[in-house]
Amino acid sequence: MKEFLERAARADSLSPQELHVILDALPLALSWASLPDGEIKFVNRAFRTTFGYEEGEHATVDAWIESVYPRKNDRDEARRRWDELWRDPSSGIAEIEPFEIEVLCRDGTVKTIQHRGIVLHELHIGMAVFDDVSDRRAAEKALRRFAFEDPLTGLANRRMLQERWGHLLETSSGKAMTAVLLIDLDGFKAINDTIGHDAGDETLKVVAQRLRDSVRNGDLVCRMGGDEFAVLMPDIGTPETVQRICWRIGAALTLPIKLASQSVTVGASIGASLYPQDSHDLQKLLHRADEALYRRKADRKGGWEWFSNPRAA
Repeated sequence: MKEFLERAARADSLSPQELHVILDALPLALSWASLPDGEIKFVNRAFRTTFGYEEGEHATVDAWIESVYPRKNDRDEARRRWDELWRDPSSGIAEIEPFEIEVLCRDGTVKTIQHRGIVLHELHIGMAVFDDVSDRRAAEKALRRFAFEDPLTGLANRRMLQERWGHLLETSSGKAMTAVLLIDLDGFKAINDTIGHDAGDETLKVVAQRLRDSVRNGDLVCRMGGDEFAVLMPDIGTPETVQRICWRIGAALTLPIKLASQSVTVGASIGASLYPQDSHDLQKLLHRADEALYRRKADRKGGWEWFSNPRAA
């Protein structure tokens, strides 16, 4: 593409009519605008097929950006990149590096596009190329969900917990307290045994949503397996923050759960450990939260317990 445009930049190499014919046959969606006014002079067949807009529907590049880029960040970034090249006094060909945007199509769908551009200074032309990567991004998203989400509840799984923990260690100063909660349902086995596994699955979905509703924005709720869940609580400030969340979780999970056949109830026992007091390692923090959890269950079901006294640190 660049070699072809370098030829086009030499005014005597191709006539405008020849250039239009060639560009119209290219499989990539492409538009062409005059500079510096930004008036759109041409869109090729692939552009019309990809987005559903006909030639002439958007008079200028700015009108196109304003009309079909639904995200403000995309609009701002596209304008910034094009403005930099339009005002650049250089000669020859200047390129806009690829970046991703979302584009609203005529039929109301939104496509993920890898956008790049080229300015031919001698010809006063800006050319934009749009590569539809929607299917690729959807496949990547589906693979990520498969790798990092629990398929029943939609919560994060162990892999996501480990990844978030690694990111937390990379970005934190190492001084902010982080809490790890381990939650085990009380009374869940009886639901599976007496009503059936379908009822058990529905119960777990309700529990998952109640856990999401009980924690703070930024906390990560995970299903560890069976009826065991974990919560990663970064930057808790003080141990009282954990106490409030544990009480909220306990209160939410004791409310009746309405299933298709009947109403059921479960409870929750919770163990809590603290970074950096109890360990710097995620697996050790989980193990120590588990110790606190089963001390609690051995004493009495329900409620929550620290692995160690946070005030002793």
